[in-house]
Amino acid sequence: MKIVFEAVLLYLGLPAVLAFAPQWVERSFGIRVNAWVIPVLLFAGAVATLYLKTAGLLKRGEFLRLKGVTARDWRMMFLRFFACALLLTALLALHRPDWLLSFPRRSPGFWLFVCAAYPVVSVMPQGVLYRALWEKRYARALPRTASLVLGAVFFAWAHIVFRNVWACAFTFVGGLFFLSSYRRTGSLLFSGIEHALYGDFIFTIGWGAFFYEGTQAAIRSAASLP
Repeated sequence: MKIVFEAVLLYLGLPAVLAFAPQWVERSFGIRVNAWVIPVLLFAGAVATLYLKTAGLLKRGEFLRLKGVTARDWRMMFLRFFACALLLTALLALHRPDWLLSFPRRSPGFWLFVCAAYPVVSVMPQGVLYRALWEKRYARALPRTASLVLGAVFFAWAHIVFRNVWACAFTFVGGLFFLSSYRRTGSLLFSGIEHALYGDFIFTIGWGAFFYEGTQAAIRSAASLP
């Protein structure tokens, strides 16, 4: 029961607070509050890492380890990515052709900054929270398929901070991909590379409109940019 309560607070409660509390405070008290998503994510990731290390659940070098990742794993990952990239590009060309490559065209310097910062300040802590911690503490209490789907649901719900259904839909599929890759290889680095590929591609091609505004504000806050 304690584990269920923890999981509900961490994977449902925290994203809901980050998504909706600032609006409630502003409506109720007229005070504008910025939800610092990335600082909170980094803090939660650091606490989760400390717990996993203290409990002996995080192997030495797991963040950088690719041992056990086979050529088949790389091939599967890249083929899946290229297929999804082609599909997403075609859908965007049909849906909103004016969005294609809009971010790098409009703000190339900041686009490069986001693409470089995203794997470090977002992908890494999400990998700890939604793959390593989920697998080593919570998923074991569920059947394997159910824990995979529920892990993807929680990963998608984390993106409710962007307050649109597309962000949650994209990240549910991503959550299935990244968690299954982590399970298959046992490598946070490998699943993180896959996660970063999709994230940077989405920002670049134009679907990042569903993620970009919140990410821009969060990264500017975390980096103390003017």
